[in-house]
Amino acid sequence: MNEELKKKLLGLGLTEDQVGKLEAEGAKDEAGMANLSGDDVKSITGCGLVTARQVAVAFAPAPATAQAAMSADALNMVLPAVPDDESWVKALRAGGVLKVEPSTVIAAVRATLAQKAGLFTLPKLIVKAMEAYTDETEEQVPAEYHKMRKRLTRTEYGDLFSAIEGMDGAYVTQTRKDELLSRIDQDLWPAIVSFNEQLQGWQQAWMSGASNPMAMMAMLAGGTRAMPPGMITPPDTGVLRDSAEAVNDQINRVFRGTGVQIAAALAFEAKGIKEAIQLPGLPAMIGVANREQMLKKLGVSVPATYPRLEANLTQFVLGIMSAGDQPAGEEELRYFGALFMLGSQIDWNQLGGKVIPMEAGLGRRPSARLRVGEDR
Repeated sequence: MNEELKKKLLGLGLTEDQVGKLEAEGAKDEAGMANLSGDDVKSITGCGLVTARQVAVAFAPAPATAQAAMSADALNMVLPAVPDDESWVKALRAGGVLKVEPSTVIAAVRATLAQKAGLFTLPKLIVKAMEAYTDETEEQVPAEYHKMRKRLTRTEYGDLFSAIEGMDGAYVTQTRKDELLSRIDQDLWPAIVSFNEQLQGWQQAWMSGASNPMAMMAMLAGGTRAMPPGMITPPDTGVLRDSAEAVNDQINRVFRGTGVQIAAALAFEAKGIKEAIQLPGLPAMIGVANREQMLKKLGVSVPATYPRLEANLTQFVLGIMSAGDQPAGEEELRYFGALFMLGSQIDWNQLGGKVIPMEAGLGRRPSARLRVGEDR
């Protein structure tokens, strides 16, 4: 047993002789001590019960370990589920005048990440590559060329806005799309990041209570009722509810005016592009064998983590929007605990990049592979 461990044990109230007894039983390092309960320490050393439990608590595994084991299925049982592409597009088309509701926020998150990934630049890049390939081969364009070009460069919004009298695709201009994306980038993301910071602080305050020896002793003695994994006494959740309301205020601000309709148009457009770039005949029109080679040739790519980032971030934002609906007590604590775990899986640094105007960035050459439209 090293001197540092002996010093720690002596500081917890054991004598030199009692420390020697622990060492004789094989507890020669902190990992060995972590395997001992308070009753084990008392039985081996003959010390008092309070001292024994204090020693056991000092070497207990970090409470966060139990939380880290929470599976995706467990999170989904607590947090709102993210609908698939088909269901949220249908939700956007339902009713008369669209409102700021979960389907709109899903559209905004997906459209903004698609924009950061370069999805909206693909149609012009592909058309340009198709034209360059015909010049290179000195052949006539195939019969499918004009049909493919139209599908890539024109978006029909008729079905999407059919329920809104007077609204049509002509209103969805490039300027309005860029303006909404800028609002999301400047106002919505900071509010979401701020909520996550509040959530992290709340969790840390809770965990500091779990590391309090007196609180742990009370729990071991049966004085504390069962709590979520790794937690003892929760701090007040009022700060989280206030922060969630601040996010909702920013959502209302971002989608003021016709922001809801523009978000729907962006999401609808992104879905159409993802479908178009997976058409079997498209790669051959630019002189490559498959979609992977086509995207590599176009030089458009995003980190391989982006699909998971999109799924987690969408669920996280939906979770914030529903935070105010949670009843106080155990259910509320489980909810924020699950939301904390989900937020811990998001690489928030990937949201730091500013949105590129949709007409810009056509000559970029990122290095990672594009996974836009990949099944999850």
